[in-house]
Amino acid sequence: MFKFLISIICFSNLLLAQSLLTYTNYDEAIHQAKKQNKHVLMFVYTDYCSWCDKMKKTTLRHQKTIEFINKNYIFLSINKEKENFPKAFTPRYIPTTYLIDAQNQEEIYALFGYKTSSELIEELSNDAL
Repeated sequence: MFKFLISIICFSNLLLAQSLLTYTNYDEAIHQAKKQNKHVLMFVYTDYCSWCDKMKKTTLRHQKTIEFINKNYIFLSINKEKENFPKAFTPRYIPTTYLIDAQNQEEIYALFGYKTSSELIEELSNDAL
């Protein structure tokens, strides 16, 4: 009986957990951001980047990060080498996370390298943005 209750609690926690709403097409993300009056948060990665993998497996799966991004941004995850990568953005480092104004499609801010959940939220919450 005890194992059954624990199983139900774990399963209900999984159901309540939010997923990161992710776009993989730049134009679709921009369209949705304009429609919702939000900025686009574009995560640029490559297949060979271990820090990108770490950020995808930790930071971008952390519940506080997911809630923060879903509430405030349209999230775009794009592989620099495989996707139809927007030419207006040329990351100097991988991973790079861009904050983009959907109206004029210009960079507002860029975060370079791996970020923990708390670092990402803190930098994006900065009043200077």
